[in-house]
Amino acid sequence: MDKEKKVLVIPRHLVFLKFIDVPSLEDSEIEKMAEYQALKEIPHPKEEIVISYRNLGSFKNGFSSLMLAVAGKDMIQKRIQGLQSSGAKVEGIRLHSELLYLYLLKKGIIVSDKVSFIVYIGVEDSEVMIVNRGRIVFSRGFKNNEKFFDEVDRSTMAYQRYRDNDAIENVIVVYPSDVDMKDVREHIKGHFSAPVTFHECSEDLTESSFSAKINLLPKEVSRRKTKLQKRQESIVTYSLLGVFIVLFFAFFSFKMYEKKKFVDILSVKIQNAQSQVQGLDVYLKKTDVVKKHIERGRFIVELLERSYILIPSDIAISGLDYNGKDSVFYKGTSKGTSEVFALVKKLEGLKYFSKVEVKHATKKKVRGEEFTDFNIQCQLNI
Repeated sequence: MDKEKKVLVIPRHLVFLKFIDVPSLEDSEIEKMAEYQALKEIPHPKEEIVISYRNLGSFKNGFSSLMLAVAGKDMIQKRIQGLQSSGAKVEGIRLHSELLYLYLLKKGIIVSDKVSFIVYIGVEDSEVMIVNRGRIVFSRGFKNNEKFFDEVDRSTMAYQRYRDNDAIENVIVVYPSDVDMKDVREHIKGHFSAPVTFHECSEDLTESSFSAKINLLPKEVSRRKTKLQKRQESIVTYSLLGVFIVLFFAFFSFKMYEKKKFVDILSVKIQNAQSQVQGLDVYLKKTDVVKKHIERGRFIVELLERSYILIPSDIAISGLDYNGKDSVFYKGTSKGTSEVFALVKKLEGLKYFSKVEVKHATKKKVRGEEFTDFNIQCQLNI
């Protein structure tokens, strides 16, 4: 990993983890319900805990299935301080259970037609999870000790006691490269009645391509980090804007100089031949058209800069197009249509647009999560 920026991974046994269904499909409502459930389950003040979750998708009409994680803020702060003392910066704090689950999905180790019992054996910590046809429904972690199989059996009994799920069909044992499994393979196989397979995990689970959602970085730390990033982005933006302005005025001054030279030469010719007056009028009209295009270009740059500020973080803009006439198009992806229409209302409030409408909005699902592709047309008020 990058020595400047690191991602902390919290073991399962240090975090409270629960799988719940909440009666909503709206992100803002889901976030509030997740916080309510966390405070209901954990007898600690809100200021002393960190809450995060992963939306696993909708498996029941009108409900969202969540992987809800709660961690003590003191424990998180100590781990942050330990990492910072070595000179590294904390980029994020992830839960090992989620990263392991995403790794198994990405590699195709767990499939959508079986109930799999996952056993992860780490150097110091281990955990078990049950994935029911591609959806994680149970997880339990523990420190490694001589009662390893007792912990595994307790996990199995806990799953069977509280959940009326299908029977376990296969066992998957996952371990990192620095764990020697040679002497325990046969013992593990003999402990289970279901078929057992072994998979060595040599990859970095903090790899960004896993698209982890659970981040246990405290909000106050995240806010400071976001504020610093925005400040740095503002410096870059204004620097680029300054360069653009300098280049624009240099170009404009050059054009004005060229125009003046041409007009001077043309004026001499006019004095010698009045018949060329009509040609001069045509040239001046073309010059005015050029000036209008330059002013319109500045107008477009200004409105794109102003409207970009209105775009919320949960909307990804993939294209900002200008048709060269009277319309600007915003193309992108959001988590739902409500965010798209909320953006339309914000754009309608800008003085630059006379009309804002959604040209198309198409829903799609990616790994169980629903997204909306959209194209918004804004007619210019010019």
